[in-house]
Amino acid sequence: MTSTAKRLIREREILPRLTLPVAGTGSDGHGKTVTLTGQQTSLLVFVHAGCGSCESYLDELAGSLEDLQSWATRLVAVTKGPDAPDGLPFPVVVDHDSTARRRIGIGEDEAAVILADPWGEVNEVVTIGSDHGFPLPSQLVESAKIVDLGCGECNVPGPEWVDAE
Repeated sequence: MTSTAKRLIREREILPRLTLPVAGTGSDGHGKTVTLTGQQTSLLVFVHAGCGSCESYLDELAGSLEDLQSWATRLVAVTKGPDAPDGLPFPVVVDHDSTARRRIGIGEDEAAVILADPWGEVNEVVTIGSDHGFPLPSQLVESAKIVDLGCGECNVPGPEWVDAE
């Protein structure tokens, strides 16, 4: 099933401010929520719902959480649920009605990795198809380091692993 997602968000655009429920806490507004933009760099990993390969990738990322946090980066996984992976050391939020996917332009059958700076400006966006070609966790740590140390006004270059358009 393919959604009618709008154009994929691009680098230098502002990530829309979305608040989503944390998996397992209910979607009725009474559970815990996470806001996808805030006061620090955000690494958002949109995964395929109920996908073993995506869950394995999230497990790999868990091993890099301390390194990401050392570069002031908050890691949040986004799934459509209801079979959200549990036991991860970072929040997993549920995009039940695909609002976040539509606002960012991610199709229903896609996964994606988005890195936004503390002001919500997208620094990197990578869509992931059924091949599950996710960036290596070490590459994401390097990207977080660049964002943390970089200065947009000084035109600090981005990571080499991201393909130029």
